[in-house]
Amino acid sequence: MSVTATLDIVVRALAAQAGVAESSVDPDKPLSAVPGIESVKALRAITEIEDECDVVIPDDFLFETATVRELADFVAELAREGSTI
Repeated sequence: MSVTATLDIVVRALAAQAGVAESSVDPDKPLSAVPGIESVKALRAITEIEDECDVVIPDDFLFETATVRELADFVAELAREGSTI
C-alpha cells in the first residue's frame, strides 16, 4: 500500500470520526489539531485504520505521533512489513 493511499485512509477515518470534511484535516498538524477530535473518536479512527489496512497499531503510538502524516507513514510501514491482525 502506498503512503499516499494510506494518508487518504487516515485522513478519511479521522474526518469521519470527528464529523468534519476531509479537507479540514491538515496532514502536517498533530492529531489533536483535527477539529472536533477527542480521544474516544481518535481511538475509533485508529480501529477503522487498522481494519482497512490490516495492521495493528501499538496503543502507545497514538501518544507518540506528532502529525497525521507521521501516523500514515507508520501505518504504511506496518503494512509493508506485514504486521497483520
